[in-house]
Amino acid sequence: MLVDIFQVQDRTLIVEDGKGIPRISGEGSKFLEGMVFQRQVDLSNIPTGLDRAAVLQSLQARGYFATRYSSGFQELDIQE
Repeated sequence: MLVDIFQVQDRTLIVEDGKGIPRISGEGSKFLEGMVFQRQVDLSNIPTGLDRAAVLQSLQARGYFATRYSSGFQELDIQE
């Protein structure tokens, strides 16, 4: 299955190829603001770190998979 990947900053949206960005109302519509098409891939080649089974389940149930990426820094004390 081919999927389209849309991204902006820390947000990623995956939809089935040709379906486009779904209409989501309310707070969910803020998630979609600024989304830009990045690339088209086969479902087996989705970005590292995403659970393919969860993405497929969401695509079948809602027509899209939406996620937010967050990372952080942690200070370490290195002893010599």
